[in-house]
Amino acid sequence: MSASTEEVGIAIIGAGPAGCATAIALARHGIGDVMLFEAGTGDAPRIGETIPGAAMPLLSRLGLTDRFTARGHLPSLGSTAVWGKAEPHHNDGFANPFGGGWHLDRAGFDADLRAQALAAGVPLHAGRLRMMSAKGSGHRLRFEGANGPFEVTAGLVVDASGVRAAALRSLKVARNPVDAIAFHWSLLALAEPEALPARTFLEAVPEGWWYASRIPGGRVVVGFATDPDAGARFADAAAFRAALAETRLIGTQIARGRPLDAEAPPRIAIAPTAILSAVAGPGWLAVGDAAACLDPLLSQGLTRALEDGIAAADAIAGAQAGGAGAFNAYQDRVFARFTAGVRLRAAFYASEARWPDAPFWRRRQVQAAA
Repeated sequence: MSASTEEVGIAIIGAGPAGCATAIALARHGIGDVMLFEAGTGDAPRIGETIPGAAMPLLSRLGLTDRFTARGHLPSLGSTAVWGKAEPHHNDGFANPFGGGWHLDRAGFDADLRAQALAAGVPLHAGRLRMMSAKGSGHRLRFEGANGPFEVTAGLVVDASGVRAAALRSLKVARNPVDAIAFHWSLLALAEPEALPARTFLEAVPEGWWYASRIPGGRVVVGFATDPDAGARFADAAAFRAALAETRLIGTQIARGRPLDAEAPPRIAIAPTAILSAVAGPGWLAVGDAAACLDPLLSQGLTRALEDGIAAADAIAGAQAGGAGAFNAYQDRVFARFTAGVRLRAAFYASEARWPDAPFWRRRQVQAAA
């Protein structure tokens, strides 16, 4: 990209699943003059490695079925949870008409989305957004790239930058928080991966809840969700391993696979449940976690990202065809889905009542009753 200011019809900020889905869906509507912008290299480890079978129609709409099949993602056998009672209960994938879903090679999944966007004719530029301001009926965007700053003017901006909502911060669009958890997670190589079933494991404990999922490449993701103000005690490798060893289900399951790099300290991500006060406005839309994010307990992040990308492209196409209410309909849809997600989340937390005096559960019981 040259040092001079360039013009583009639609600038998508963020080339993760939500941004790429938007770009691909726009191309399938026949809408061109679109650019993707990504702040990072796209190869950093990301949490979010399961997708339900019900997401397959979304992948089909994006033309991704062949790439997805060829990637070799790990079919899921279902889930096992210790939640609400001490005995584990199972949810097997064969009962779902779409199947049990997949445990993803997440880096490969994201790479396939970017490749599909590029194949659809949408260029991808590396650059971190530093500022966005109004310019006429559109926006001026200033980026920091590897070779210095550059500027773009766009008639429409789609913010797909994740929780940080990099573009909409400049517009001072307020984010309405409901809750936040600290998610400590590690990606472990296994000496005997086949000894660990290809299931999603969930286990509630007094301080929060644990999660584990085997993924392709002989690895397992293990994570622990707790309150941000209590998370410091689990931040080092020894404390994380000690807490994992105290679990009844997940620690035993992971030990079956013989983890090879359990000495590594966990990564930490703050996972909010929050929504913007508006997810669409004059010359802009927000998609995925930039628009609304829900507790990872619901395992909806990737599906919501794909849904939002497709719905945003539909709204943009509708608006270009003269549909005056297309953006409002998109916003109503995101708001309604978030409300339903918050209610489902509250029901999940309310169903775990074994530790009513533990701070983590007491806080969420109060939220459920509000």
